Amino acid sequence: MKKLVLAGLASVALFFVSNGAGAQIADTAAYPYWIEMMQQEDANFFTTQRAFNTYWKDRPVTRGSGFKPFKRWEYMMQQRVDASGNRPAPDRELKAYNKVIASGNILRNPISNWSQLGPVTVPSGYNGYRGLGRVNAIGFDPVDPYKLYIGAPAGGLWMSQNHGANWQVLTDHLPTLGVSAIAVDRTNPQVIFIGTGDRDAGDAPGMGVWRSADGGTNWEQWSTGMGNATVGRLVQDAIDPLVFFAATSNGLYRSADGGAIWTRIRTGNFREVVQHPTNNQIVYAAAGASFYRSADNGQTFTQTTNGLPGGSRAVIGVSAASPDVVYCLITNSDSFKGLYRSEDAGLSFSERSTSPNIMSWDCNGGSGGQAWYDLDIAVDPLNADNLLAGGVNSFRSLDGGSSWTIRSHWYGGCGVQSVHADLHVLEYNPLNNRLYVGNDGGFYWTANGGVNWTEISNGLVISQAYKIGQSRTKPNHVINGYQDNGSSVMNETTWLAVGGGDGMECVYDPTDHRYSYSSLYYGAIERQFNNVGQGSIAGEGTNGITESGGWVTPYLIDHNDGNTMFIGFKNVWRSTNIKASSTGNVQWQKISSFGNSDLEQLAQSAANTNILYASTGNKFFVTENAKDATVLWTTRTTQLPSTSTITAITTHPFDENVVYIAQQTRIFRSSDKGLNWSEITANLSGIQINSIAYYRNSAGGLYIGTDIGVFYREPEMTDWMYYSEGLPASVKVTEVEIYYDPISPANDLLRAGTYGRGLWGATPYFGTLSADFVVSDNTIAAGCTIDFIDKTAGTPYTWEWTFEGGNPSTSTLQNPTAVSYPEEGVFDVSLTVTNPNGSHTYTWENCVTVGPSALPEVDFAASATVGCPGVVVTFTDLTDNCPNMWIWDITPSSYTYLQGTNNLSQNPVIQFNEYSHYNIRLTATNANGVGSLLKSSFINVGGNGLNFSENFESAAFSNAGWTFQNPDNGKTWALKTLATGNGVAWMNFFNYTAFNQRDYLISPPMDLTGMEEVKLSFEYAYAQRFAQIDSLIISVSTDCGSTWQRVYANGPDGNGAFETAPPSTASFEPASLNEWCVGDMDWASCPVIDLNPFTNMKGVKIRFETFNQYGNNLYIDNIFVSALLTNAENDRKPQALSVYPNPARDKMFVQIEDQFTGKIILVTDVWGKTVDVIQVLQNNFEYDLQKLPGGVYYLQIQGTEAGARFIKQ
Repeated sequence: MKKLVLAGLASVALFFVSNGAGAQIADTAAYPYWIEMMQQEDANFFTTQRAFNTYWKDRPVTRGSGFKPFKRWEYMMQQRVDASGNRPAPDRELKAYNKVIASGNILRNPISNWSQLGPVTVPSGYNGYRGLGRVNAIGFDPVDPYKLYIGAPAGGLWMSQNHGANWQVLTDHLPTLGVSAIAVDRTNPQVIFIGTGDRDAGDAPGMGVWRSADGGTNWEQWSTGMGNATVGRLVQDAIDPLVFFAATSNGLYRSADGGAIWTRIRTGNFREVVQHPTNNQIVYAAAGASFYRSADNGQTFTQTTNGLPGGSRAVIGVSAASPDVVYCLITNSDSFKGLYRSEDAGLSFSERSTSPNIMSWDCNGGSGGQAWYDLDIAVDPLNADNLLAGGVNSFRSLDGGSSWTIRSHWYGGCGVQSVHADLHVLEYNPLNNRLYVGNDGGFYWTANGGVNWTEISNGLVISQAYKIGQSRTKPNHVINGYQDNGSSVMNETTWLAVGGGDGMECVYDPTDHRYSYSSLYYGAIERQFNNVGQGSIAGEGTNGITESGGWVTPYLIDHNDGNTMFIGFKNVWRSTNIKASSTGNVQWQKISSFGNSDLEQLAQSAANTNILYASTGNKFFVTENAKDATVLWTTRTTQLPSTSTITAITTHPFDENVVYIAQQTRIFRSSDKGLNWSEITANLSGIQINSIAYYRNSAGGLYIGTDIGVFYREPEMTDWMYYSEGLPASVKVTEVEIYYDPISPANDLLRAGTYGRGLWGATPYFGTLSADFVVSDNTIAAGCTIDFIDKTAGTPYTWEWTFEGGNPSTSTLQNPTAVSYPEEGVFDVSLTVTNPNGSHTYTWENCVTVGPSALPEVDFAASATVGCPGVVVTFTDLTDNCPNMWIWDITPSSYTYLQGTNNLSQNPVIQFNEYSHYNIRLTATNANGVGSLLKSSFINVGGNGLNFSENFESAAFSNAGWTFQNPDNGKTWALKTLATGNGVAWMNFFNYTAFNQRDYLISPPMDLTGMEEVKLSFEYAYAQRFAQIDSLIISVSTDCGSTWQRVYANGPDGNGAFETAPPSTASFEPASLNEWCVGDMDWASCPVIDLNPFTNMKGVKIRFETFNQYGNNLYIDNIFVSALLTNAENDRKPQALSVYPNPARDKMFVQIEDQFTGKIILVTDVWGKTVDVIQVLQNNFEYDLQKLPGGVYYLQIQGTEAGARFIKQ
């Protein structure tokens, strides 16, 4: 078997492989090495991904080609690998689960635990196209023909004692749910062995062999010497019951003591092992397409090549009717290569057939297939010429494999019965000669060679849910997207299939449960009405959409508007008419320009539906105007707390500023829309997080779905609590959603979609209550109102408020609003809360102080005060003394109200349309009269006047009006605090491996009207690495960024033209001022750039552009744009006075003629205001600048025209 030794260069499509005879070069474009790499735990994910992409680069992707099984493995794995592409250890979840159980941090709900919701029966009946889930392994009781076992690759081991009429799961308490092999001890049927992991697709990690000695009640790991391998086949010796053989992902193993200790006989990825029917000394095995034979009961194996070609994968079949006959079915990675037959017990083979392509999906074979994924063969124990084999469909041969005819079809075409696509295991029961098949949909049997099939899947709850969608209006309506088995709806107590293929994301209309939406891979979205498909509304090539999405493409419907949907393809697309009468009339608009990476997460704020978050990998984007005609996005990747992939996003239901993200095994909270983050991972370290749900009826409680179940935490809890009572142990929960009952939280419901065990439900956790609340205001004027917000710990079901002096005096609402206080005084407020655990009362004495009635004290704030034409500003009324009417008056009149607001709105949203300084007046009225406030030149469209300065000490660029553009979504401008404590903007060239990329840092607009002698100055620090030449380019725009004119460009030349510090091969960070352009060393000095060509203009922006050549880091600080006023009073004629250096930071030297000794020097700013006075005692002195803020200043000798201009940095 070939074992890959992976090379590390991303651009090379060749890898070293070893086949036992020495190393050779493997061309991944010609051979599908990615298949074996998927199974190798030490194979780098990114290298495997590149091998796959190289192989498929110039090949057509056809139905049943094997392309999609890789994409689902890729989808799951890329969320779990580290930044270098290393996969998590197979036992990571086992260790995490054991640690959680040992910690005792477990919550149990006294009302109900998690319960299984299904699907239990195949949705919409037996049609072969839809099913319950994949079956990888089959086992038989050695005595009872009606006692059957099946193994699901992500759903565990199941047993039926009545031939499939009912099923019982035996492994829900095990920390792994993947089963690919079963062996029932023929001497003691109570002893059962299972091989763990997913042999065919990697959906579950392998942890070797597990054993039960009591019929499946208790289990123990039984794999000493084997380790954490995926076990694809298990065989018990026909003579010696203590001898076992195991085909695994890291070799072929033999045990001589009933599996207690295993010895590896051969290395490689073995997926097949079969014993000779009558001679236990002969054992066959296959790794890839290589056939191995043992003549000493499996203690040694030799490869048989006589008559066998190479290939990708092989399976083996034998029959007791002709014991020395052995079949080897060999495939390419996708298609049928040939069937080969040996009549000398595997010593030599002869070709029987090479066509039709029995791996394909068509009636007569056709092209393609996915044989690496779905493949097996079975030989009739009573007739060695009677074969059944296949991949997508099954084919039968009655002449030893010379000819083939189709015997089952994936949807019932070709004149044969429907049996779900993609068979994985074919086994004859030795007790009754019935043939059983496990496939992607479930479990079937035939007693007549496949002429008739009976499905016995009902009862196997093994569906693999990618996503779920809970109806907001109907508690028992949940739509589910399943791997291999389409999309299905839990409709009260029945399950209905609503979509085929692989089901992905799915949602309900927020107000009308009759509308639901399901999707396929890459974002093909279907609309259903009353569970009947109406057609496709979205997808590449549908309704104007020009791009595809990821394997599971995220989309959502607006929280409040069932007509509006957002989809994350490579960009975000928006529709406002998804319920159009014809699905072909749905219209889409692309509202972002992120690049070429598939988006993975999408979340909308429930508190402000204009806020939308999107992510791909570790890149994070936010917009605050998602519904406007032109949507503006901010990249907040550099603010992320970790470089790991974002695996979940959710928002606070009431506070638009709060957002939560999971980055693989860590979880974070931001209270400012992603500018700053605090970690709330606590005891979850090492546990993959897939979903976050905020429970709005709790005191800030969060539910998370992880690879080992569900956890819950409220802010006052020290740790996350394991909330998985009733769920299978360490089940992979892919999504958690919550149904909110409109009457009482007692009827709220949790839903959990799992990857392998279907849909589950539970009552949300409620704990011991501790009543608490906050108020919107403690001190008010008589006649004003107060809002009360419940902050009770635990989950209350009822609330009883008492408001002393208030109107109303009582309330049973969770969060009462507009409680008025008509009389002066000091009043108590009391809250009593209850749930099944009891009740608790909290009384806040002297909670409310009511003073005399008063006129409105008017104040207001704005979301922005500077911008360009078209800037949208949200105004927030801050008026005290309970105003009840507002009038906004704005001049000039070139503005537009948005989002349904007007001049009488309390908090209007306004678009300002022209260059101007807008005056804003708010007049507010209450019962006592009128108050008014005017803020002149409050909104400055086109920018503020000079002086402009920036020292990058704020928490985010946007706080000071800066923006940045990151075209490749890679490294870009970011803020950083140096070891010296100084805040700077920087560009991380050192780790920026994408050459020739440009990134832009753009200033807020400035108004240069009435200015002259405008200068731009800034400080920077840069050290070169080797000979790479990074560049800094500065451009100016006079139309708010539509067009740009370059005014400066520079880069290192090795001689100090741009460098400010010596070359360094380490990541450069300036440690002192001497490594900046202001330093005393012999390096480049700070630029001063003439901006006079842009005077008397508005909307002037300055852009700092970097060009990456993978050199060393660049830092920028203390940017100044300063000017003289055109007012002649501020003209200074420098006579007999000079200063140096200029610009200066901390100090400068002043030199005057002797005649002015003893005079007074006035220090004034550009507006003529005196900011300092200097008594001249000598003609040459040092002047301390540290007391002055950055900007342009003037020195003038009092009573004379002698003076000088200088810049303080």
